[in-house]
Amino acid sequence: MNNWRKLVPCACTFLALCAGVGSILAAGRGDFLLAAQLILVSLILDGLDGTLARLLDAQTEFGAELDTFVDITSFGLAPAVMLYLHPNGLQAFGVWGFLFAFAYAASGASRLARFRVVDPYRGQRGYLGLPITVAAGVAAAFMVALECPAGVNCLPVSLAEGPVSILFWSMLAVLLVLQVSHIRYSKPTKNPQVLIPFLVCIVLLFIPPVAAWSALLMMVYGVWFGFVSPFFFRRFLVRLEEEAGEPLLEAAGVMEAEDEP
Repeated sequence: MNNWRKLVPCACTFLALCAGVGSILAAGRGDFLLAAQLILVSLILDGLDGTLARLLDAQTEFGAELDTFVDITSFGLAPAVMLYLHPNGLQAFGVWGFLFAFAYAASGASRLARFRVVDPYRGQRGYLGLPITVAAGVAAAFMVALECPAGVNCLPVSLAEGPVSILFWSMLAVLLVLQVSHIRYSKPTKNPQVLIPFLVCIVLLFIPPVAAWSALLMMVYGVWFGFVSPFFFRRFLVRLEEEAGEPLLEAAGVMEAEDEP
């Protein structure tokens, strides 16, 4: 019975991998709307597998390691491929576009490698650096808003030129830097008030009349989490330390020190 319980979260993780691979294949054939939607589906499955593992008391070292390798595929490689292959995407910028795509994948790989080495709690008490899912979610949500039928009519913008393009690429570049920073972030998927609305938004992504608005809502949350939430998380660490009597802020400092060369 225990083995069957352990299979449930692993199956969810493999579904997240399937969505990530599907996104890469969809981008390769030019279906960028589907590619973006699958990244966001993978994102929600990535949040569910850990939740299921905790609920079923089925947490394993294999599942934790598997999740890390799925993350680099779905949130490191798939968004980079999608952003590069889009006709108005990174390929329009020549060698600089290629370097940005490489930096995207390299930032994600570095973020996950550090996570495996430095964080003894596997993210259960927050993250050191921005989670890799945030930049991927912002990129995918923007692509959905850009490519869905309602977005094409309501959002006459381009990835290759104009103020919106400059703002998007600049914001994405900062998010990649935050991934390898020493800024502390909370774990949003532990909060049902975040997870449940995200599930609703994922469903709405596949309903054309509202897909663009759902994607924009998800992107706004990603921007808030990346740029604003760290100011609130430090207060949360202080409160948690007072309740549990554990030096969480000191532990965070130790993890940062261990990460430095």
